[in-house]
Amino acid sequence: MAFNTFLGYIPIEISFHLPKLADRRSLLFWIMSLMWLLFYPNAPYVLTDLFHLSWLHPHTNISGILKSSPTMWLIFSIMIISAFVCVLVGSLELLNTSSLIAQVLTPRFPQLRYFLMVVFTFCSSIGIYIGRFLRLHSVYMLITPSWFFRQIWAAIFWQSFEFVLILTVLQLIICWFVHLLLVLRN
Repeated sequence: MAFNTFLGYIPIEISFHLPKLADRRSLLFWIMSLMWLLFYPNAPYVLTDLFHLSWLHPHTNISGILKSSPTMWLIFSIMIISAFVCVLVGSLELLNTSSLIAQVLTPRFPQLRYFLMVVFTFCSSIGIYIGRFLRLHSVYMLITPSWFFRQIWAAIFWQSFEFVLILTVLQLIICWFVHLLLVLRN
């Protein structure tokens, strides 16, 4: 969970620096944007780590009532906070990065950001599927690209597509809530 939280922070950090580089002709901007896109799935991926909460065995064997173990509740709290922060800040940066890229690509058509958000969340959901179920790390794409893509091609089936759609919708709903919070704050 700690490593996944660190990986979830990387796209957040990258997105803080993108506005300083925003220029259509800047190669560094496009490289950093690509790096952001490659690491962004790690932010919502932390949500899938919450399934590990079952390892805590939170219920007593006899009555099924929740245990009151301080250690268990501390671990629970750390996992929830980690997931909450990565998802909320990651969603905020998804909103900002989508807007920034849309602004750089087409300054007169800011609505492109909505299309980019859908594309980015869809790609992110594919990345989450690859990481969670195929257990493939992005480093394999660099070291053994043909093997990496063969593994992905072999795993394409309806159930994986359903997962990708569910996670895409989940991310878009979270982004919508973050957007609403920003609107209400102003």
